[in-house]
Amino acid sequence: MGGSSWSVPGAAPSLFVVGGTPLLHPEAQAFEAMLSGWRDQQLSRNLAKSTIEERLAAVRRFQRFTNE
Repeated sequence: MGGSSWSVPGAAPSLFVVGGTPLLHPEAQAFEAMLSGWRDQQLSRNLAKSTIEERLAAVRRFQRFTNE
């Protein structure tokens, strides 16, 4: 596989590449990267932005409630 595979939609961002800059808040940054990817997948399915925003808000509320 070539080194350019990170630039395709849905691929893990450089945030997760070993040897990169250390993350200040790895759990929060990984969580936000996951939600961003999920948002992009929903946008690619042409879902309404209000639907996507409601789903993201529900996941964030659940994360705050469980603190996980």
